[in-house]
Amino acid sequence: MAQTHGGATPQPLDQQRGQTLDSSLDLDQPFDAPTEWDGNDWDGKRRSPASNKLLQDYMNPPTPWARMLKGFIVVLVVAGIAHELFAGYYDRKMTAAIREVSGQTEIEVHCRRVWDEVLDFRVKPGFVWFGSGVANLQLNVCRDAAAWSGDPENEDKRIAIQVLTHELAHLAGHYDESQTECVAMWTLPKTADALGGTREDGLAVASWYAANYNPLLPPEYNAPGCLDGSPPSSPLLP
Repeated sequence: MAQTHGGATPQPLDQQRGQTLDSSLDLDQPFDAPTEWDGNDWDGKRRSPASNKLLQDYMNPPTPWARMLKGFIVVLVVAGIAHELFAGYYDRKMTAAIREVSGQTEIEVHCRRVWDEVLDFRVKPGFVWFGSGVANLQLNVCRDAAAWSGDPENEDKRIAIQVLTHELAHLAGHYDESQTECVAMWTLPKTADALGGTREDGLAVASWYAANYNPLLPPEYNAPGCLDGSPPSSPLLP
């Protein structure tokens, strides 16, 4: 039984407020937010393009595959930029070295990028297109040659500065591979000096290379006894 105050029977809440509750509303059911948005505000007005874009992205988010693709593209672009900066540094360092050794200012070194390797399946550590002024080296050769002075007895780095000097000998006009190897070995002290080492270190590399690595190369590269006599005639040598 309803309680009364002063003998008056209380009125229902909706009647007290002058309102009529919509009996069709089921307040026990959860409210369903809209799942898509067509660009209109809820009152039918248009929002600014910037607001539209933000709300559309929120209401209609991209699929997981679209997000993954965008992320992959971003990573690929960042990696490509970093790779180019990395290789460009070695281009400049190796170019400066061969120009100092040869006295020629129009020659340069190109340290091959990943996309160079994809488009050209050469496995040689270095090569020169005859008639050009560019020595093409694998990127790891450039890296090892640049780091040689800090570890002058490392075999990979020793081979790297010989490869660099070999390609420089091609740029200086030597085409026979055996003669080019011999000229490079005699030029190694100058290369070592240009890379921050000493000429004595360069002589040690040349002696090691002639005894241990050159004999392992294909016959057309062999230069037996190269360091035993006088240096060959070359623009690179005094």
